[in-house]
Amino acid sequence: MTILHAEKLGFHYQPEQAIFKGLTLTLASGEIHTILGPNGVGKSTLLKCLVGVQPPNEGQITLDDQHLNQLSPRQRARKLAFVPQVNASSTNVSLTVFDYVLLGRTPYQGLLATPTLQDRHQCEQLLAQLSLTAFSQRSFAALSGGQQQLVMIARALLQEPDLIILDEPTSALDLGNQVRVLKLINQLQQQGYGILLTTHDPNLALMLGGAVSLFTTVGGFETGPVQTTLTSEKLSQAYQTPICVTTVAEQQRQICFIASDFSV
Repeated sequence: MTILHAEKLGFHYQPEQAIFKGLTLTLASGEIHTILGPNGVGKSTLLKCLVGVQPPNEGQITLDDQHLNQLSPRQRARKLAFVPQVNASSTNVSLTVFDYVLLGRTPYQGLLATPTLQDRHQCEQLLAQLSLTAFSQRSFAALSGGQQQLVMIARALLQEPDLIILDEPTSALDLGNQVRVLKLINQLQQQGYGILLTTHDPNLALMLGGAVSLFTTVGGFETGPVQTTLTSEKLSQAYQTPICVTTVAEQQRQICFIASDFSV
Protein backbone atom coordinates (compact mmCIF):
# COMPACT_ATOMS: atom_id res chain seq x y z
CA MET A 1 0.00 0.00 0.00
CA THR A 2 1.31 3.41 -0.98
CA ILE A 3 0.72 6.18 1.55
CA LEU A 4 1.06 9.93 1.14
CA HIS A 5 1.15 11.77 4.46
CA ALA A 6 1.29 15.50 5.12
CA GLU A 7 2.01 16.67 8.66
CA LYS A 8 1.33 20.22 9.93
CA LEU A 9 1.79 21.87 6.53
CA GLY A 10 1.94 25.62 6.23
CA PHE A 11 2.37 27.84 3.19
CA HIS A 12 2.66 31.58 2.71
CA TYR A 13 3.88 34.03 0.11
CA GLN A 14 4.36 36.67 2.80
CA PRO A 15 5.17 35.50 6.38
CA GLU A 16 2.34 37.54 7.85
CA GLN A 17 -0.20 36.25 5.30
CA ALA A 18 -0.50 32.47 5.61
CA ILE A 19 -2.48 30.70 2.88
CA PHE A 20 -2.89 27.75 5.24
CA LYS A 21 -1.20 26.51 8.39
CA GLY A 22 -1.10 23.30 10.44
CA LEU A 23 -2.76 21.06 7.83
CA THR A 24 -2.49 17.29 8.28
CA LEU A 25 -3.94 14.63 5.96
CA THR A 26 -3.22 11.12 4.69
CA LEU A 27 -4.05 9.35 1.43
CA ALA A 28 -3.55 5.61 0.90
CA SER A 29 -4.15 3.25 -2.00
CA GLY A 30 -7.83 2.37 -2.34
CA GLU A 31 -9.04 5.50 -0.55
CA ILE A 32 -10.82 8.59 -1.82
CA HIS A 33 -10.35 11.99 -0.21
CA THR A 34 -12.02 15.23 -1.32
CA ILE A 35 -10.64 18.63 -0.36
CA LEU A 36 -13.51 21.07 -0.26
CA GLY A 37 -13.89 24.79 0.25
CA PRO A 38 -14.68 28.14 -1.33
CA ASN A 39 -12.51 29.74 -3.99
CA GLY A 40 -9.23 31.28 -2.89
CA VAL A 41 -8.66 29.36 0.35
CA GLY A 42 -5.62 27.41 -0.85
CA LYS A 43 -6.91 24.16 -2.32
CA SER A 44 -4.79 24.27 -5.48
CA THR A 45 -1.75 25.50 -3.53
CA LEU A 46 -2.08 22.56 -1.16
CA LEU A 47 -2.12 20.12 -4.10
CA LYS A 48 1.02 21.71 -5.55
CA CYS A 49 2.73 21.10 -2.21
CA LEU A 50 1.55 17.50 -2.06
CA VAL A 51 2.92 16.65 -5.53
CA GLY A 52 6.24 18.44 -5.00
CA VAL A 53 5.65 21.39 -7.33
CA GLN A 54 5.62 23.95 -4.52
CA PRO A 55 7.55 23.20 -1.30
CA PRO A 56 5.65 24.11 1.89
CA ASN A 57 7.07 26.68 4.29
CA GLU A 58 6.25 24.48 7.27
CA GLY A 59 5.69 20.81 7.99
CA GLN A 60 6.68 17.75 6.03
CA ILE A 61 5.31 15.43 3.34
CA THR A 62 6.23 11.76 3.06
CA LEU A 63 5.52 9.18 0.38
CA ASP A 64 5.87 5.66 1.76
CA ASP A 65 7.81 7.07 4.72
CA GLN A 66 10.31 8.86 2.47
CA HIS A 67 10.46 12.63 2.48
CA LEU A 68 8.92 13.88 -0.74
CA ASN A 69 11.73 16.35 -1.39
CA GLN A 70 14.28 13.53 -1.23
CA LEU A 71 12.63 11.63 -4.09
CA SER A 72 13.50 12.43 -7.69
CA PRO A 73 10.68 13.55 -10.03
CA ARG A 74 10.95 10.15 -11.73
CA GLN A 75 10.55 8.29 -8.42
CA ARG A 76 7.56 10.43 -7.43
CA ALA A 77 5.90 10.00 -10.82
CA ARG A 78 5.97 6.21 -10.54
CA LYS A 79 3.81 6.37 -7.42
CA LEU A 80 1.95 9.65 -7.70
CA ALA A 81 0.24 11.28 -10.71
CA PHE A 82 -1.15 14.81 -10.87
CA VAL A 83 -4.04 15.89 -13.11
CA PRO A 84 -4.29 19.71 -13.31
CA GLN A 85 -7.37 21.76 -14.08
CA VAL A 86 -8.62 22.10 -17.63
CA ASN A 87 -7.98 25.74 -18.55
CA ALA A 88 -6.88 28.03 -21.37
CA SER A 89 -3.30 26.71 -21.25
CA SER A 90 -4.62 23.40 -22.60
CA THR A 91 -5.01 25.02 -26.00
CA ASN A 92 -1.23 25.43 -26.16
CA VAL A 93 -0.74 21.67 -26.39
CA SER A 94 -0.11 20.82 -30.05
CA LEU A 95 0.28 17.04 -29.60
CA THR A 96 -2.19 14.44 -30.76
CA VAL A 97 -4.19 12.72 -28.06
CA PHE A 98 -2.13 9.53 -28.52
CA ASP A 99 1.20 11.33 -28.15
CA TYR A 100 -0.06 13.37 -25.20
CA VAL A 101 -1.19 10.26 -23.30
CA LEU A 102 2.04 8.46 -24.25
CA LEU A 103 3.96 11.05 -22.22
CA GLY A 104 2.70 9.13 -19.20
CA ARG A 105 5.43 6.56 -19.86
CA THR A 106 8.20 9.16 -19.41
CA PRO A 107 9.04 8.08 -15.80
CA TYR A 108 10.02 4.65 -17.15
CA GLN A 109 12.27 5.86 -19.99
CA GLY A 110 15.89 6.89 -20.13
CA LEU A 111 16.94 10.47 -20.84
CA LEU A 112 17.07 10.12 -24.64
CA ALA A 113 14.93 7.02 -24.98
CA THR A 114 11.86 6.78 -27.19
CA PRO A 115 8.65 4.94 -26.31
CA THR A 116 8.83 1.19 -26.84
CA LEU A 117 6.31 -0.93 -28.69
CA GLN A 118 5.05 -2.08 -25.29
CA ASP A 119 4.56 1.55 -24.22
CA ARG A 120 2.55 2.25 -27.36
CA HIS A 121 0.50 -0.90 -26.88
CA GLN A 122 -0.32 0.10 -23.29
CA CYS A 123 -1.38 3.51 -24.56
CA GLU A 124 -3.67 1.98 -27.18
CA GLN A 125 -5.26 -0.31 -24.60
CA LEU A 126 -5.88 2.51 -22.16
CA LEU A 127 -7.46 4.75 -24.78
CA ALA A 128 -9.74 1.87 -25.72
CA GLN A 129 -10.73 1.28 -22.08
CA LEU A 130 -11.71 4.94 -21.72
CA SER A 131 -13.54 5.02 -25.10
CA LEU A 132 -11.01 7.52 -26.46
CA THR A 133 -9.67 5.54 -29.44
CA ALA A 134 -11.66 7.64 -31.92
CA PHE A 135 -9.83 10.75 -30.69
CA SER A 136 -6.31 9.29 -30.70
CA GLN A 137 -5.09 11.18 -33.77
CA ARG A 138 -6.94 14.40 -33.06
CA SER A 139 -5.18 17.42 -31.61
CA PHE A 140 -5.50 17.56 -27.85
CA ALA A 141 -6.12 21.31 -28.08
CA ALA A 142 -9.13 20.75 -30.37
CA LEU A 143 -11.01 18.62 -27.84
CA SER A 144 -13.84 19.80 -25.62
CA GLY A 145 -13.19 20.40 -21.94
CA GLY A 146 -14.73 17.07 -20.96
CA GLN A 147 -12.67 15.18 -23.52
CA GLN A 148 -9.49 16.94 -22.40
CA GLN A 149 -10.19 16.01 -18.79
CA LEU A 150 -10.56 12.32 -19.68
CA VAL A 151 -7.37 12.43 -21.77
CA MET A 152 -5.42 13.99 -18.89
CA ILE A 153 -6.67 11.25 -16.58
CA ALA A 154 -5.59 8.69 -19.19
CA ARG A 155 -2.09 10.17 -19.24
CA ALA A 156 -1.97 9.94 -15.43
CA LEU A 157 -3.08 6.30 -15.52
CA LEU A 158 -0.36 5.43 -18.04
CA GLN A 159 2.18 6.41 -15.37
CA GLU A 160 0.94 3.34 -13.45
CA PRO A 161 0.79 5.27 -10.17
CA ASP A 162 -0.79 4.13 -6.93
CA LEU A 163 -2.14 7.58 -6.08
CA ILE A 164 -3.83 10.15 -8.35
CA ILE A 165 -4.33 13.79 -7.38
CA LEU A 166 -6.81 15.88 -9.37
CA ASP A 167 -7.29 19.64 -9.16
CA GLU A 168 -11.00 20.50 -9.60
CA PRO A 169 -11.56 17.81 -12.26
CA THR A 170 -15.14 18.90 -13.01
CA SER A 171 -14.82 22.69 -12.82
CA ALA A 172 -14.89 23.28 -16.59
CA LEU A 173 -17.39 20.55 -17.48
CA ASP A 174 -21.09 20.44 -18.24
CA LEU A 175 -23.34 18.22 -16.12
CA GLY A 176 -23.08 15.20 -18.42
CA ASN A 177 -19.29 15.25 -18.47
CA GLN A 178 -19.20 15.89 -14.71
CA VAL A 179 -21.10 12.66 -14.15
CA ARG A 180 -18.83 10.76 -16.56
CA VAL A 181 -15.67 11.96 -14.80
CA LEU A 182 -17.11 11.26 -11.34
CA LYS A 183 -18.05 7.71 -12.36
CA LEU A 184 -14.50 7.18 -13.64
CA ILE A 185 -13.03 8.50 -10.39
CA ASN A 186 -15.30 6.13 -8.43
CA GLN A 187 -14.24 3.19 -10.61
CA LEU A 188 -10.55 4.01 -10.14
CA GLN A 189 -10.96 4.07 -6.37
CA GLN A 190 -12.69 0.69 -6.49
CA GLN A 191 -9.78 -0.65 -8.57
CA GLY A 192 -7.38 0.24 -5.76
CA TYR A 193 -6.12 3.69 -6.70
CA GLY A 194 -5.84 6.32 -3.99
CA ILE A 195 -7.74 9.39 -5.22
CA LEU A 196 -7.36 12.92 -3.86
CA LEU A 197 -9.29 15.74 -5.51
CA THR A 198 -10.34 19.31 -4.89
CA THR A 199 -13.72 20.89 -5.55
CA HIS A 200 -15.77 23.87 -4.45
CA ASP A 201 -19.03 21.89 -4.80
CA PRO A 202 -20.12 19.97 -1.67
CA ASN A 203 -22.51 17.81 -3.72
CA LEU A 204 -19.57 16.20 -5.53
CA ALA A 205 -18.03 15.21 -2.23
CA LEU A 206 -21.37 13.85 -1.01
CA MET A 207 -21.67 11.76 -4.20
CA LEU A 208 -18.16 10.31 -3.96
CA GLY A 209 -18.20 9.52 -0.23
CA GLY A 210 -15.02 8.54 1.59
CA ALA A 211 -13.09 11.17 3.52
CA VAL A 212 -13.25 14.92 3.14
CA SER A 213 -11.19 17.88 4.31
CA LEU A 214 -13.14 21.11 4.62
CA PHE A 215 -11.41 24.49 4.31
CA THR A 216 -13.11 27.52 5.81
CA THR A 217 -12.65 31.18 5.01
CA VAL A 218 -10.98 31.80 8.38
CA GLY A 219 -8.11 29.32 8.08
CA GLY A 220 -9.87 26.29 9.52
CA PHE A 221 -9.32 22.78 8.14
CA GLU A 222 -11.35 19.82 9.35
CA THR A 223 -10.92 16.24 8.15
CA GLY A 224 -13.29 13.31 8.61
CA PRO A 225 -15.90 11.07 6.96
CA VAL A 226 -18.13 12.87 4.45
CA GLN A 227 -21.33 12.02 6.31
CA THR A 228 -20.25 13.60 9.61
CA THR A 229 -18.06 16.42 8.31
CA LEU A 230 -20.36 17.97 5.71
CA THR A 231 -23.18 19.18 7.93
CA SER A 232 -25.47 22.13 7.26
CA GLU A 233 -23.79 24.12 10.02
CA LYS A 234 -20.21 23.50 8.89
CA LEU A 235 -20.93 24.14 5.21
CA SER A 236 -22.84 27.33 6.01
CA GLN A 237 -19.85 28.57 8.00
CA ALA A 238 -17.34 27.60 5.30
CA TYR A 239 -19.24 29.24 2.43
CA GLN A 240 -20.69 32.11 4.46
CA THR A 241 -24.18 31.41 3.17
CA PRO A 242 -27.12 29.33 4.49
CA ILE A 243 -26.70 25.75 3.23
CA CYS A 244 -28.95 22.81 4.03
CA VAL A 245 -27.84 19.16 3.86
CA THR A 246 -30.68 16.66 3.49
CA THR A 247 -31.21 13.03 2.51
CA VAL A 248 -32.97 12.04 -0.72
CA ALA A 249 -34.84 8.91 0.27
CA GLU A 250 -35.34 7.62 -3.28
CA GLN A 251 -31.60 7.61 -3.96
CA GLN A 252 -30.52 6.96 -0.37
CA ARG A 253 -27.87 9.66 -0.44
CA GLN A 254 -27.34 13.17 0.84
CA ILE A 255 -27.44 16.39 -1.15
CA CYS A 256 -26.98 20.02 -0.20
CA PHE A 257 -28.65 23.18 -1.46
CA ILE A 258 -28.56 26.89 -0.75
CA ALA A 259 -31.26 27.70 1.79
CA SER A 260 -31.54 31.41 0.95
CA ASP A 261 -34.80 32.86 -0.38
CA PHE A 262 -34.25 33.99 -3.98
CA SER A 263 -37.78 35.32 -4.51
CA VAL A 264 -38.06 38.91 -5.74
